[in-house]
Amino acid sequence: MLGKTAASGQIAEPRGIGDDHEVPRLPVSAAACSASGLEDLDQRRSVDGVVRECAQVPLSQDAAICVHEWSNSVSRWVLPGPCYNMPVMRPTDRDVVLRVEGLSLGGSGVAHLNGVEILVAGAAPQETVRARLTRPSRKGTQAQLIAVEDPSPVRVAPRCPHFGICGGCLWQHVDYAAQAQAKETIVAERLAPLGGGAALPVRPIVAMDDPWAFRNKMEFSFQPPHRLGLHQRGRWDEVIDVQTCFLPSQTVMEIVAAVRTFVVEHNLVCYNTRTHEGFLRHLVVREGRATGELMVAIVTAPGPFAQAHALADTLVAQHPQIASILWAINATHSDAVEVSESHVLHGRPFIFERLGRQTYKVGLLTFFQTNTAQAERMIDVVAEFAHLGGTERVLDLYCGVGTFALALSAQATEVIGVDASVASVEAARENAVLNGVSNATFQALEVGHLEGQLPPETRFDVVILDPPRAGAGARVMRTIVRLAPPRVVYVSCNPTTLAADLQELISANYAIEAIQPLDLFPHTYHVECVVGLRRISAG
Repeated sequence: MLGKTAASGQIAEPRGIGDDHEVPRLPVSAAACSASGLEDLDQRRSVDGVVRECAQVPLSQDAAICVHEWSNSVSRWVLPGPCYNMPVMRPTDRDVVLRVEGLSLGGSGVAHLNGVEILVAGAAPQETVRARLTRPSRKGTQAQLIAVEDPSPVRVAPRCPHFGICGGCLWQHVDYAAQAQAKETIVAERLAPLGGGAALPVRPIVAMDDPWAFRNKMEFSFQPPHRLGLHQRGRWDEVIDVQTCFLPSQTVMEIVAAVRTFVVEHNLVCYNTRTHEGFLRHLVVREGRATGELMVAIVTAPGPFAQAHALADTLVAQHPQIASILWAINATHSDAVEVSESHVLHGRPFIFERLGRQTYKVGLLTFFQTNTAQAERMIDVVAEFAHLGGTERVLDLYCGVGTFALALSAQATEVIGVDASVASVEAARENAVLNGVSNATFQALEVGHLEGQLPPETRFDVVILDPPRAGAGARVMRTIVRLAPPRVVYVSCNPTTLAADLQELISANYAIEAIQPLDLFPHTYHVECVVGLRRISAG
């Protein structure tokens, strides 16, 4: 019956649909009515009303619905239209009906069937879905979403027309407040075993005030004949020709459009990642959100680029705030943005960005937090957890360009930053000079081999670490234990590896004082977390 909710975990009954039955995609827009089988607007409005009543969510003019006939009744599927772009499948007797309980660290909805965890991509928490079991994996049994039987109150219409195909976002179909709550829950659940049965001090997540237009860096890819955009979800060899994206500012998307137009008009050859033939590979745009400066980098394969300066002139004429235009060459087959040489076409090879009171030089390959507003909040949390009084010595591991070291230098006697990247350390030193900081020094050392490279009597009052997603690892954590700082502040972008690293500290008599999740990447499952720890006596 229309709108009826099936019990969780039941096998869906077959609906008498033949193998040759085609499920129509019916755009709500009037212009597409006849092409979709809806002969007039009255019929469209009738179907629209059914969907509105059952889905209990508004449908925008650009939204779409899918319907089909089941025993002379219309059953609604709240499924992708042009703004959702996910595959539509027919119900079969192999399908299951599940109640989605939450969202996972991989982005899928989480449900259970006979005690087994089922991960359903595209599902929202608190809704009943029809799904098809596909394959077991280390991350749980996978299932493909077929239909939403009873939509979640937090399901919303995705804002982006590329959502569902584009790999840039996974959660635009979920209300932002629910996204943030899901991330807070993920952090709490992943770290819960560290409490030994006691509740851990997990604070409410620091969510964004506005979860749109927040990224200060975007990497776009070219693909023949003239595509320019982001990778298709789950595909390394397919690029979506992105016309709209709400992650960067509108200015960034105007630059993307201008570059695409130039490429088409000059018939420039785009790179094919399958055959490794072609020329144009990536477009990288960095934006100083606090300074307004822009960097545009065209990454190509080796070879002449006769139109390079003409492209630069075109971009500067349209956007005079561009402070840097680079032509970079990637001579490898890697699809990552790698640079063997670069040429300045306009301005300088870097832009400036500010975080709080500090100014940073940001180059093409500089690692810098991509969310300026939330990075400032994260610095405030790190400073709070460090409890600096002006007399402490601080060790900043994985220091990068000096983001934390420079921000905390005014509250400490000395700060030493360590990073394996020579380029990052050189940038950190330049940033120290730029900001007039004289009590921060930086060393290019492998963090994993740190212990043998420090003087034997070295002592620190606070150790800060911000490792990559793989975590610091047991070797680094045991080095920190041997240094025995009274306080440790751990900044993590992966709750799973964070839990393993924290266990090393807890086993060595460190206690967790506070856990602060922060959302730096809305519409994805990624979550940052800052943990403050204090060393306690063995007794």
